[in-house]
Amino acid sequence: MVGLRGGGETALAMRVEEVFSYRRPLQPFLLNGVGYQAKGGVWVVTLAFQLGAESERSVAGRAYLNPLENEDAVLLQHLALQERFVFVFLNTSLSGGVSQERVWSMEERYRIRLLLSQTGRTVSQRSANTLEFEQAKAEFDARFSLSHLLATRTPTGGAVLPSCRGAVHGAVLE
Repeated sequence: MVGLRGGGETALAMRVEEVFSYRRPLQPFLLNGVGYQAKGGVWVVTLAFQLGAESERSVAGRAYLNPLENEDAVLLQHLALQERFVFVFLNTSLSGGVSQERVWSMEERYRIRLLLSQTGRTVSQRSANTLEFEQAKAEFDARFSLSHLLATRTPTGGAVLPSCRGAVHGAVLE
């Protein structure tokens, strides 16, 4: 996750073997934002994504943000305000790239604000221990596969995850 335009907008940047194939719009363009509170109380915010249908051009994965780290909290706050979401595809040498974007609706921005309020985070708080965050990430990954995060939805679009010890809060952002 990176800041664009002087840091006022959050985007997802990734290196790809061939940038040219990402010049045409990718459909579907799916994002699912999930907040997870681990057993130790540490929060992990995950953006699970899939760009394109199951094909050679399909890109899927998850990006993690630590709402107790100032840089990540700022990126999340921008997601709560921005009107579009951008994926930036860079070649392996970082000398060229293309971007894909989609509208980031008012409802999606609200869901990020709700997620931020659930974490109880303000930018001025102290940072969480990196080891604790990595353990919380591992706990989350052990419980929820990427395919589960992308495929599980309610009719209204909210993510549905099974009951577990950690608190899971999700919103499908598509």
